[in-house]
Amino acid sequence: YPVEPPVGGDHNQVWMNCNADVYTAEIPKENAVHSLEHGAVWITYNDKAPEADVKALTEKVKSTPYSFISPVKDQKEPLMLSAWGKQVTVKSATDDRVAQFMTKYIQGPQTPEPGAACTGGLDK
Repeated sequence: YPVEPPVGGDHNQVWMNCNADVYTAEIPKENAVHSLEHGAVWITYNDKAPEADVKALTEKVKSTPYSFISPVKDQKEPLMLSAWGKQVTVKSATDDRVAQFMTKYIQGPQTPEPGAACTGGLDK
């Protein structure tokens, strides 16, 4: 993939569950990309992310359909949000762009398969 975490391209035929799902270990990127194709936003963090921000973003995901969160060890910035073809880096969980990105891109106009399932895929 040209960017980490990936925002599109080749992917596994099975998606990651992305209906307010929280993953505490890395997940297969090929499955996560399929979730983005379904209109989900993937929030990722690395080991430099402040624990309070990870906790706050996890709580946001838990109440937001078509979103999921997981660590991505090799991403260049501590906190990132990805959608199909879109990505933003934020400095903290309180950055206004978190809500703006999620509002604009969850099931947004960039979604190749709007309305496709975010359940029934991989869950770990």
